[in-house]
Amino acid sequence: MVITNFFTFVITAPKHIQMKKITTTILLFALFSNPKVLISQGKCKVLLASISETYEGKCKKGLAVGIGIATGIDKYDGRFRQGYPHGKGTYTWASGDEYIGEWDYGKRQGVGTYIFSYSGKDSIQTGIWKDDRYTGPVPPPPNVIRSYNLQKYSFRKLGDLNKLSIEIYMNGTINSTIENLRIFSSNGSYQNIGQKIVFDNIFFPATFKITYVTWNKLHTAKHEVIFEFEIYEQGDWLLKLTN
Repeated sequence: MVITNFFTFVITAPKHIQMKKITTTILLFALFSNPKVLISQGKCKVLLASISETYEGKCKKGLAVGIGIATGIDKYDGRFRQGYPHGKGTYTWASGDEYIGEWDYGKRQGVGTYIFSYSGKDSIQTGIWKDDRYTGPVPPPPNVIRSYNLQKYSFRKLGDLNKLSIEIYMNGTINSTIENLRIFSSNGSYQNIGQKIVFDNIFFPATFKITYVTWNKLHTAKHEVIFEFEIYEQGDWLLKLTN
């Protein structure tokens, strides 16, 4: 009934009133069918002042979240959390300088590349960023010097401490058949904590060598395992060895 009455009115009304009604209807339809238009009208906030004028993207509780584009004096295209650039994204300054990489609540944090002009020439700075400041190049990953009689191994960085934890597995559980375990390191000291071997007070880069004897999976024979490696980057590292 509403639609029929509306069009009946349009037909009988003067032309200028007809056009005004049609234009209003089209604008209302565009607004409510396109959430990005609503967001750009200030419904969703970006909390970094330099890019807070307009925003197109996802919104949650009035703040930018997920993937979006924010503009102001500068421009940011990437992921947001709670109104701030967070995750991977590209930030472009009004000067044309650009940062492509990881963010943490509005600050450059993690691995990223900064492209800027210096003395009239483009310069590129790639590496690790912390609290919005460049701290140095990306360190190389742990280097395995020798792996003997191992099914697989994996390294994982858990945090920023000077620490290395080692876990040795067989058939999906901690390997309890280990004999003659010996560990050599260029520095640091270790102890057994539960089912882990934990190194503390490490100065990186550091070199390690682990040797031990273990049964095979079928428990039919014993063999010697040798694993030698070097870690360059400071951190709280977890090494998993699987026989």
